[in-house]
Amino acid sequence: MNLLILGASGLVGKALIKEFSPDYDVYGTFNQTKLNLKNDHQLQWDINDIEKILVWIDRICPDVIVSCLRGDFNVQFEAHARIIEKIKSTSMKFLFCSTTNVFDGEVSKHHAENDLPAAESDYGQFKIKCEELIMNEIGDNGIVLRLPMVWGKQSPRLNELKEKIEKDQEIEAYDNIFLNHAIDTGIAKQVRTIIENDLKGIFHLATNDIDTQYSFIFKLVKRLSNKGKVKSLTLENFEEYNFGLLTSRTDLSPNFYYDSDEVIDQLVR
Repeated sequence: MNLLILGASGLVGKALIKEFSPDYDVYGTFNQTKLNLKNDHQLQWDINDIEKILVWIDRICPDVIVSCLRGDFNVQFEAHARIIEKIKSTSMKFLFCSTTNVFDGEVSKHHAENDLPAAESDYGQFKIKCEELIMNEIGDNGIVLRLPMVWGKQSPRLNELKEKIEKDQEIEAYDNIFLNHAIDTGIAKQVRTIIENDLKGIFHLATNDIDTQYSFIFKLVKRLSNKGKVKSLTLENFEEYNFGLLTSRTDLSPNFYYDSDEVIDQLVR
């Protein structure tokens, strides 16, 4: 099976390469940082040059495309629209990395896959627009992966925590923002399960527990170093800011999901 990862030099893209490369023919695009793939399996691509990726798709004929793209929203949307137009008459699967922010306009509760998105931010509205494009144009061949805050052993947010601990700086986190998390390696394994079992629809790829941002950050910092200092803040104008992803799916095995303690365990190994 041929797998193409768009934006493969990012945190999730790198984890997908590592997960799939032993058993799949993996291709990837990057902007600046070359990939851990054979030269003829990677493409340096500026997403403004849409024709370049369309030609490459013709050449490699992927069975599955996973989009982890970043960049200007309008340019991203146009790129996705052109790719979807190209593949909609084929059997190619297209997996799109979306975000919890599709619900950032309604934070009185947490949200499951079948809840209607409502975004206040430009980012959330852009992701909704992409979700609608993919689901409307290619139906069951379009799969939406909604992600919360993503961590990894090489993630910028983890490196920032370590740097603040090293410099004896206080780390701030909110005690009334409730959310869940994800880790790059966990996402990669979940994507593999989705592809290999031909699962369809929308997936919330987040830990199966929800807690305050402060609680998670405090536990992580203390596991990294007893010297770490975490300050509790309260987000104004909200009693509770509910930003968690729930699941209502019944077609997933119990071991599909993992909890926040497992995320922390992997980050501090």
